[in-house]
Amino acid sequence: MKTEERLSKWPFLFGLLLYTVGSVDYVIIPFILKPLGLSFLATFLIAVTVANLEIIAGFHFWKWFTWKWLPTTEPVKETVQLAKSIFSLLKKYGLLGTIVYKVRETYSWATGNSFSRFINSWGHLGMFVLGAESFVSGGRLVGTVLCASTKWKNGLYSLGAGNIIHVAISIWTWNLFFYLWGEYRGWFVATIVVTVLFVAWRYFRKSQKRPS
Repeated sequence: MKTEERLSKWPFLFGLLLYTVGSVDYVIIPFILKPLGLSFLATFLIAVTVANLEIIAGFHFWKWFTWKWLPTTEPVKETVQLAKSIFSLLKKYGLLGTIVYKVRETYSWATGNSFSRFINSWGHLGMFVLGAESFVSGGRLVGTVLCASTKWKNGLYSLGAGNIIHVAISIWTWNLFFYLWGEYRGWFVATIVVTVLFVAWRYFRKSQKRPS
């Protein structure tokens, strides 16, 4: 029996939960902490704690993936096909197989030459920047994967320090969003409806022009 077959794939479900329902930016802050009506300081302290626990848990998951599971499989480049949709993956591999596929894809992206060169050049400063970035919201993930793939535990300190800034910006952004939503909800809804109708109209027009 192959080593890959002997290794459990269930840790991949843990990884899925960690980066979906456990997401501090997109789940914990807006849907759990915000409805509680906590102060900015209380929200910040809870969110920072959870986010840094996410980094630690993610480190152990990606370390397992890199050093135990990945060596038993074919090269990552043979499985990463960015053009594949999630629906075609589900049809071909099933739910668990799709999760495995997306994890491998994420690993390939996070350990790309550009990120690796950045960390090799800037070390702790680079890891701090990855933790603090608040625009793509993928810096913390990239930093965690790079630390795990190189077994660089000390890099987590810099990543966690930068993460403090990231969480503060994330809370402020959600506060601004909910304020604007409360004040201008009608305009937001109208804009979304008009955009959807416009896209549908364009698609219909193009489909009508296609030769039969």
